[in-house]
Amino acid sequence: MRFKSTGILLVVFAALLAYVYFFEIKGKEKAEKAKERESKLLVFEKDSLKSIYLKKSGIKLEKENDQWMITEPVRSKTENWVVNSLINSIADAKKERRISSDPASYNEYGLDPARHEIIIAHNGKQDTVYLGEKSPTGSYVFVRVNSDSQVYATGTLLLTNAEKDLFDFRDKTVLSFETSNAEKLKIKSRKRTIEARKEGDDWYLYNNARKILADDVKINQILNGIRNAKAKKFVEEKPVNLDKYGLTNPLYEVEINVSGDGGLHALAIGKQEDGTYFARDVSRDPIFTIDTSVVRKLDVTLWDLREKKLADFYSYQVDYLELRVQDSTFVFEKDTAGVWQVTAPVQGKAKSWKISSLTGSASALKAEKIVAEQTEYLKKYGLDNPSIQIICKKEGEEIANIKIGRKVGDHYYAMGNLSPAVVLVKQDDVKKFNIQLQDILEEEKEVETEQGQE
Repeated sequence: MRFKSTGILLVVFAALLAYVYFFEIKGKEKAEKAKERESKLLVFEKDSLKSIYLKKSGIKLEKENDQWMITEPVRSKTENWVVNSLINSIADAKKERRISSDPASYNEYGLDPARHEIIIAHNGKQDTVYLGEKSPTGSYVFVRVNSDSQVYATGTLLLTNAEKDLFDFRDKTVLSFETSNAEKLKIKSRKRTIEARKEGDDWYLYNNARKILADDVKINQILNGIRNAKAKKFVEEKPVNLDKYGLTNPLYEVEINVSGDGGLHALAIGKQEDGTYFARDVSRDPIFTIDTSVVRKLDVTLWDLREKKLADFYSYQVDYLELRVQDSTFVFEKDTAGVWQVTAPVQGKAKSWKISSLTGSASALKAEKIVAEQTEYLKKYGLDNPSIQIICKKEGEEIANIKIGRKVGDHYYAMGNLSPAVVLVKQDDVKKFNIQLQDILEEEKEVETEQGQE
């Protein structure tokens, strides 16, 4: 009998829980959702929107292949975040207060005629929001919806978005491409033409059939500068006279080839006016202006873009350093604990800070001038028997081999493993490698012990 009573109690308890869940909790949630829905100016699903028309400015936005486009008064891509801000302000707008239902009062609230009209199309229907004046406190704006005679007060964000102009909504990207996919860069000016191509992970400059390793950082700075550039102003949508803007014979022409289906992207930059330059994406009609900072990045020479480092590595990567200075050879190796040890010409613990300083100085060595791009006459520069040679390894693999030749003025001739070029490096940078054994060997400290007397 006890089991039967317990079973009845469990059934009653379960029924009570179901009642609380479905009628109390779920019922309350449903009521709150209904109340929320009732408070909205317009009820629609954002994804169902097909078009938005801002009547006063004549801007029409239409969704094409899940992308918002401006179709009136010009055809253009959009700034997605600006369009989303408009959509959110429409979807989130609430009937904060009921003001009046008398059509005779519309003029008083700036609704006869309305200051702005937002017309949206969704799910085969059309809705119109009429926006009037702000409230005396400026906290609300007066609105009407469709044929409803009721005037409501709603937040001003809806008005803020409705007042945006064509420039706000349109995409201002100067040249649209993915920097990581760029494989060729050509900069043509009235002074020179520079061409760079990406091979594997590295960029190379091509000049008179010569292939020169480029500074990847500098190349990417130019690519990112163009990719992130924004139009300051749209001047003419369909120009008939490019010469007017200095675009018949541009100051600069930039061509970027992108891998895959990216194709060729080209930017022409013309005359300067009022602190900006006229420019155009060659694949599009509009003339726009760009900031001078974009143009400054293009005013470069072959020297500016070439790799000037003699070796490409980081100091922390080195676990073997061989330094040949005149007739002496010093070898340093990290032990299994990562501590630097001197292994030649003697064995002992090295001053770790000193070795780190040497590897850091080696990684920082840069060319100050190119003497010869390539030569077999190393003796001429003292590089056949260098006065200093720096060899760095990582896990047995050579990552740097730098040779310092004879002195000329306040510089030294030098060569690195990144390029076959003979270059000049600063005398002050070379001095750092003129070391003596006592400079790098850690002195052993004597340990004194006291003997206790019995």
